[in-house]
This record gives sequence, C-alpha cells and structure tokens, in this order.
Amino acid sequence: MKVSARQNRTPRPGRMRQAGFSLLEIAVALVVAGLLSWAAFSGYETVVSQQEIERGRAEAQQLQSIVRSFALRHGRLPCPDTAAVATGYEALTSPDSTVCAAGVQVGWFPYVSVGLQVPEEALRARYAVFRTPSATAAQDADLTAALERTGDAEGEANYSDVTDLIVALNNAAGLASAAVAANRPYLTGDAGAAGAIDCGGNAVMSVAYWVVVPLKDADGDGNRLDPPHTNAGLCAASPTAPLRFGTDDVVVSDSPTQLSGWLRKSLP
Repeated sequence: MKVSARQNRTPRPGRMRQAGFSLLEIAVALVVAGLLSWAAFSGYETVVSQQEIERGRAEAQQLQSIVRSFALRHGRLPCPDTAAVATGYEALTSPDSTVCAAGVQVGWFPYVSVGLQVPEEALRARYAVFRTPSATAAQDADLTAALERTGDAEGEANYSDVTDLIVALNNAAGLASAAVAANRPYLTGDAGAAGAIDCGGNAVMSVAYWVVVPLKDADGDGNRLDPPHTNAGLCAASPTAPLRFGTDDVVVSDSPTQLSGWLRKSLP
C-alpha cells in the first residue's frame, strides 16, 4: 500500500500548536477581568452616589419652596425644631402659640408644622433662621415673628401679614450689610470665587435662612453633617460650593434681600 507524502509527513517540533493557555496567558486574563470588574463596580458606585446627591438636591429645593410659601401665607418664617431627634414641630412657646421660643435660631427643619412628613433619617435637614428682635416694631428683624410693623390696625386687611415680614427682611438686610455676625445664620465661601470654605476666617454673607440636607457621613466622623456644618453651628457652606470628597451636604438659602424680592413678586 502506497503512503502519500502528505500522510507520511511528521510534524516538526517547532511547528506544533499548544493546546489550551499558558500560565502567563491565564494570569493576564485574570488581571484584565479583575480590572473590568473593578471599573464596573466603581461606575456603579458613582452612579448610585450621584443619584443620592440629585435626590438630596431635589429635597433641598422642595424645602426652599416650602419656606417661601409658608412666609407668604403666614407673614413669618418657620421656627426650627429643637428636639434632639427630629419631631417635625416648631419650637414654639406653647402648643397653641405661633411665637418661636427665645434664642432659637437653628435646629431640625419643622416638617410637620409646614405640612410635611418627617422623612427618613438620611434626608432630615438642618435649618437656621435670622432673628434679631427689637422693642420697636418698625425696626424688628425677628423673621419668625408675625408682628404688625407697618402701623395697620388689628382687623384691617394687611394687619400682621407678609408686608410686615418684608419690613423685617429689609431691617435684616440693613443689619447684614453692616457686618456679617457669627451669632446669626450666615454663609462661608464655596472654594471658588467666594473664597475658602472657612466659617471662622471667611464669613461671606448673612442669610434670612439656610437649609442643609446631609446625606452620607462622607467624612467618617459619625455625624451625617459634613464640614463646615455642625448641629449647633450657624454657618453653612455657600450653595454654589461643589460637593467633594469629605462632604456631600446640599445647601439652599435666601438672603433677606432675595426673599424680600421673591415675596414682593409673589404678592397677589
């Protein structure tokens, strides 16, 4: 039987093909798979964090709208909730009163008092309000007080209404323009055009109120409020400050002039 040259050809050692993968190829494949998995997980974490931040921003903007609507309707700003654990109720002198307890400027946002439910802990906001009372009503700048500041008699249409709050806001604006006082709610910088985020060294402007929605404990100190925010502090970062490593708190605020302008435009 004749054997063809093709069938009789013996494979040369140098031309033999390896079956499977070498250890080096397997190691490279595992490294690549690990990098892809890490990238996918990091991307997922980034998306989740961004979603939480957007949720915090939406919550803060809603609370800003609530504060403005409350002011328009009641002729005053809400009083903070000073309970250790948020109850949602303003710290008033009595249950049937609308008078904010003396000295109260900062606390939890008073959700129930403004018609909202207290949210989950991750979205419970801190809230501060400008209060500088005066024995002379026309000079009063206690923004939580529904006072008659324009001389209307009780029973008249504009008695103790939003026009009187506008007077208080104008008074507050005058005080704020003289100096930014650390014993009233104020903003520090934004790490940009407004300067450093430094409550002690860069007090930028007094505000009628600010609201801070803390999300995660980004700086790992056991408190959801991140620098420069503290439970008792009257300082907040500028709303234009970028969210960065170590802080994810969302801030909204109005200066006395901003809120007065909004109320004027919203008058019926």
